[in-house]
Amino acid sequence: MESFVVFDIETTGISPTNHRITEIGAIKVVNNQVVEEFNQLINPEVVIPNNIVALTGITDKLVKNEPMIEDVLPEFIDFCRDFVIMGHNIAFDFSFIKANALRHKLVFEKHAIDTLTIARKVLCELPSRKLSSLCKHYAIDYLNGHRAYNDAYCTYELFNRLKQDYYEKHPELFVAKPIHWKPAKTSAITSKQKAFLAALVKRHQVILDKQIDELTKSEASQAIDRIIHLYGKAR
Repeated sequence: MESFVVFDIETTGISPTNHRITEIGAIKVVNNQVVEEFNQLINPEVVIPNNIVALTGITDKLVKNEPMIEDVLPEFIDFCRDFVIMGHNIAFDFSFIKANALRHKLVFEKHAIDTLTIARKVLCELPSRKLSSLCKHYAIDYLNGHRAYNDAYCTYELFNRLKQDYYEKHPELFVAKPIHWKPAKTSAITSKQKAFLAALVKRHQVILDKQIDELTKSEASQAIDRIIHLYGKAR
């Protein structure tokens, strides 16, 4: 583990199939030296929820003129090409990249190492293994937390400290393993959702990305929530 890409993302929520990426930050490490950086805001094409704005500081205005995921993703995948990936709770970040790669017919097959998995094994006495808590434990600067590039760099510094302290005792924890993600099976839109969404669309003159009949149950739910957030309910 002397060459790898550490990355982190910010999103509009926790579901890789229903929510969107708003930022990708990454560093490329070769022979234990940072050689390249990737730092890009992304226009998610949806309203960013208030709780996410409060957490990340990423606003609709901030991303308004930024590129969309279909423009950023090929560049990021190329940035990661032939490299092991690393992250803190890497399964979360990988799932969003993989979901978008599948959506845009791109390939993203990787081996990964997770600093959260390592920390859970070797620092089980700590009350929390969140990135912010581990940075505090190791006195790593976390002043700009919940922004992708900063979190990626903090993860890199955390990995170095964990490796320094625990590699000799637990070398197996520092071996990259294949990582996978598949979308959950989807259910068709319900008749109740269809009627309610049709009423919302008609009242507010909204144009959807798909025909209502083509939406899945989760996509319909997301569309309903988005319209209500923007315009309110149909009477």
